[in-house]
Amino acid sequence: MKAALIGCGAIASRWVRSLLADGRIEIAALADPDQQAARALADRYELTPAFATTLDEALALAQVDVVVNLTPPDHHYRVSREALAHGLHVLTEKPLALNLPDALDLVHLARERGLLLAVMQNRGADPGFLAFRDTVRLGGRPPFAVAADALVTLPGPGFRRSQHLPVTTDLAVHAFDQVRTLITAPPTEVTCTETPTGFLASHSSIATITVRFADGSLFTYRGGYIFDSLLRTDANGNWWVEARGFAARWASNPADRHKTTEAEPPAYQRRITAMVDALHQPGIVPVPAAGNLGSIALLDAALQSAASRRSVPVPEVPDVRS
Repeated sequence: MKAALIGCGAIASRWVRSLLADGRIEIAALADPDQQAARALADRYELTPAFATTLDEALALAQVDVVVNLTPPDHHYRVSREALAHGLHVLTEKPLALNLPDALDLVHLARERGLLLAVMQNRGADPGFLAFRDTVRLGGRPPFAVAADALVTLPGPGFRRSQHLPVTTDLAVHAFDQVRTLITAPPTEVTCTETPTGFLASHSSIATITVRFADGSLFTYRGGYIFDSLLRTDANGNWWVEARGFAARWASNPADRHKTTEAEPPAYQRRITAMVDALHQPGIVPVPAAGNLGSIALLDAALQSAASRRSVPVPEVPDVRS
């Protein structure tokens, strides 16, 4: 299979390394308005792709089977839909879309066309976090009070300089994947604010998000992009869970990211490998992104709340399994 990578920013290096290590997909085209970034990426990994500035231009220059959508979050829906409309499989960075109707549209279109639509969900599938989830489920009984902090170092803003609410759209989506593994009750209401903290760095901001659940559980989140801090975490964040007669905490160790071996690749590489596995499954192509709709419902409500400065009900996710 051949792929076109749309977007050649910092995250593209992870995808290129993972796809080269896997070997089942050839990178046939790189597209980015910043052609210098695209050519630098190709030089770094000794690629010989077609170079383009848009998806349409890439498709005119190279015959591909799959599009890897690495554009900024506010471009995800448009690029993914365009690729699906061309009959191409889509592997996309998170979030799938910025609102639930757009995400549902992508899922329905992929299913109608028999195409794979898969989205990066590496934090919710992190083995360390899943072990923490098991501890909570075995030792505690809902309702739970859950809190998480994620203060991520971002020396340069990249696309986030022009992104509306970058912490909510690009960082909190990880926490939405994670909390859905901890609390299985439906979320009912979200309150969200995101405030620039330019006194820390020109591209720094802090988001605070509260989610209420049908079983009485409560999730509070504080996330931010910062220039540098001794209090920084990785994007997994630090987590606390309290219930009657139960308490647990979890903090990933950023140093562990450098201790992975060939037998234990990083979580993002495992996720990409799983996406490529799905591409090569015989028979009907699945749409694994359908499992991400619950997180998009939370993101949808969070963005509405930040805009309106009030609590917003979480939209109901329809059953799309059939």
